[in-house]
Amino acid sequence: MSTIKTEKLDTRDFITIGIFAAISLVIFFVIGGAAGMTLIGTVANIPITVFFTSIAYMLLVSKVRKRGTFLIMGTISALPGLMAANVIGVIASVVGWLMAEIVVSANHYKNKKVLIFAYVLGCTLHSAGYTLPMYLSNAQYLIDRQEIFHLTDEALAVYLKMFTWPMFFIMVALTVVTSFLGAVLSTRILKKHFEKAGLL
Repeated sequence: MSTIKTEKLDTRDFITIGIFAAISLVIFFVIGGAAGMTLIGTVANIPITVFFTSIAYMLLVSKVRKRGTFLIMGTISALPGLMAANVIGVIASVVGWLMAEIVVSANHYKNKKVLIFAYVLGCTLHSAGYTLPMYLSNAQYLIDRQEIFHLTDEALAVYLKMFTWPMFFIMVALTVVTSFLGAVLSTRILKKHFEKAGLL
């Protein structure tokens, strides 16, 4: 990845971010939807999807290295939470991506390792912040949204057994691993195919 001087985002940059955010959301809904067909896939939805959305994030920051890029991208990725009325989770996720933005902006989007670290940080805080209301509510979160999630009483009972504090920390730790592996793999793919082709 080449170094580009950090400047203010312009109209073209916003369009580019919008395109990659759309790609990321498509990946999220397709992979997340497929994973959500299983119990483990539902509980580990974020750790699973961040592995795949890493390609959209890494490709974006190879093209747009300007302050606000990660924050905007991360904010858009958190918005689907509003469909489940998880306002607190969405806000917490955005705060997480703000922290990631602060880290990567301090380095002016120059260092590949910092970009990977920022992605991992954003995804991890997103995972923790987004799901925290589910665990803090002592299952009331799921009970109140049983119809939104189309859960039968039997399915709800199974999910309630899964949402424990040990599971919360396991999922956050898993997010660290999957987001890191996804980001590293994505940067290698970009280097091998896009940079050699002169597209970056």
